[in-house]
Amino acid sequence: MSNFTPDFSINDLFNHIDDGLQSIIDEAAEQLFNAGKKVVDMARARTRADNGFGNITWELRNSIGCLLVNNNQILDEHIYFPPLAQGIEGTKIGISYAREIALLVSDGSPVLIFVAGMDYAAFVESTERDVISMSSLSFGKIFKQLINQI
Repeated sequence: MSNFTPDFSINDLFNHIDDGLQSIIDEAAEQLFNAGKKVVDMARARTRADNGFGNITWELRNSIGCLLVNNNQILDEHIYFPPLAQGIEGTKIGISYAREIALLVSDGSPVLIFVAGMDYAAFVESTERDVISMSSLSFGKIFKQLINQI
């Protein structure tokens, strides 16, 4: 009878499994972020004609964005607040607000934060104008399509 001795330990096996699982989580998180970017683009593209809001200062539209927290980290490439020609202060406020929320909800698991960062966003929504609510309803469908591509 032959004896085989593995050239790896049980810890090596567990580490390999952990690495594989983390790879799957990271890929799912990336698709989560990609879905978030699509929703941000939809929200920003809405106009008054399709029940969106108008622009006076462009700050509100620039404050709409998302960021991904994964493993309690926010990488620069996982912050999506593409600036427009005007309203740059809205971008800064949106990112700051999203980071503030991220501190409250992150437990190490991937979390997508989707915000309209200006204080008056809720007021605009209360006037029957869509800022992010309607666009965010599309997130599940978009994410499902993207996750199925993995």
